[in-house]
Amino acid sequence: MPRLLDLADDFLTIGDVIRLSENYDLGPGSGPVDLLIFDPHEDEAGLGLMVTSGYKAGLVFAVLPEESRFEKKPGLSRTWLIENWDKWFVFTYQGGPVPIEETVILRWNERMTVEICHADRRPA
Repeated sequence: MPRLLDLADDFLTIGDVIRLSENYDLGPGSGPVDLLIFDPHEDEAGLGLMVTSGYKAGLVFAVLPEESRFEKKPGLSRTWLIENWDKWFVFTYQGGPVPIEETVILRWNERMTVEICHADRRPA
């Protein structure tokens, strides 16, 4: 998984996942949270980010502004994301930005969903 800061591409696309190293809502030391890039189908808006892990999974994290879109292809500008990180990715209660250094990108076409069977889950 490439780190956001080391990503070779200039944009992220719908279906990619941004994995924050810390949960923005629970604060430092809480572990990672995943945000899925999606198209909100809103005029004059950018792409959206939906929480896909943790207790807020399924909720919209943000719909980014139109200027966050990559100009040459449909996608989210990597440059815009890095330059505006401290504005959009802040801890809810502790303040301050979520660290960008360990943020990784899971590309839509380079990951798989794995089902895990837990011993404490029994059929009804």
